[in-house]
Formats: sequence, C-alpha cells, structure tokens
Amino acid sequence: MKQTKKITLLAAAIALCLMLVFSLGGCAQKLATTMIEKAIEKSAAEKGEDVDIDLDEGEVNITDAEGNEMSIGGAEIPEDWPSVVPISNDIELQSSFSQTTDGKKGWTIVGNVNGDAQGLYDYYKNELSGWNEQSDFVSDQGDDGKTYSFQTSNDQYFVVVWIFEKDDEKSITLSVNEQ
Repeated sequence: MKQTKKITLLAAAIALCLMLVFSLGGCAQKLATTMIEKAIEKSAAEKGEDVDIDLDEGEVNITDAEGNEMSIGGAEIPEDWPSVVPISNDIELQSSFSQTTDGKKGWTIVGNVNGDAQGLYDYYKNELSGWNEQSDFVSDQGDDGKTYSFQTSNDQYFVVVWIFEKDDEKSITLSVNEQ
C-alpha cells in the first residue's frame, strides 16, 4: 500500500509536467517528454524506488520494482475493462486510470453525465442487480449538491458507482477492482 501512495504522488508530479510537455510541439515535445521521464525515474531512484515512467500520448504509465503498474490519463476506456461492468452511453469520458497491485487489476473512469443523474444511478443499480450490494445511499445536501453512491460485488469484482450532481453539472466516478 505504501508503494501505491508513492506511485500516486509521483503521478501527480508527472501530471503537472504533462501540461508543460503538451504545450510544446514536435521535436521539443519529444525531448521534453524524455527529459521528464528520466528526471522522475532518477528522483525515485534517489529515494530507493525503482520505477519506469512512460509518458505516452497524454497518458502516464508507471511500473515499480515489484511489477505493480499504474496508468493515468487519456479519455478512453481501458482495453481490459471488465465486460461484466457496462459503461453507459450517458457518460462523457474525461479520464481513465488503471493499476495492477499485487497481481490484482483495478480500473476507474471519470466523466460527465449527459442526462439525468438519478437515471444513471438507476441504470447501474439495474445492470448490477444480481450482485451482492455492499452499500447504497443518496445524499441531498441542498445547495451543495446531491450524491448517489452504490457499491456492489460478485466473486470476481468490487464496483463503486459515485455520481455527484450540483446545479447543471453532473459527474461520475466508476471503479472496478479485482477481488
């Protein structure tokens, strides 16, 4: 778990660097990307961490010495997303994350909700209705917004659906983790 926290902090530093890198063009962008990758890897090595950084097309890919992996960024559904957890057409994908820790995969997508937040919440409750419900709540905080949360599992996966709605803004975080 300590490795994951370190990887997450490293990823935050990389995200800041990405803004710089992608503001450049062509050869300058490639050179800056390579320099940032090497600088972060060297910094991690000085702290006793062995990581491999790969900044590829707006994504950050990190692998530590134990083989744990984390990918951050990009607005595409991860290729190995579990097909038993559908992704609604009402989600406008903003970013995705995936990681492997101790041999177990985890995936998260974050996006805007096109349509009704309650409708999307109901969609996931219906689609995952045969699973073992862990938690289910709706919290209306008035002017601070409304939150819908649903957690469920089966023998293979643990799923968290988190939808936040305030005024006309609606977002979803959908996470799937191997058991």
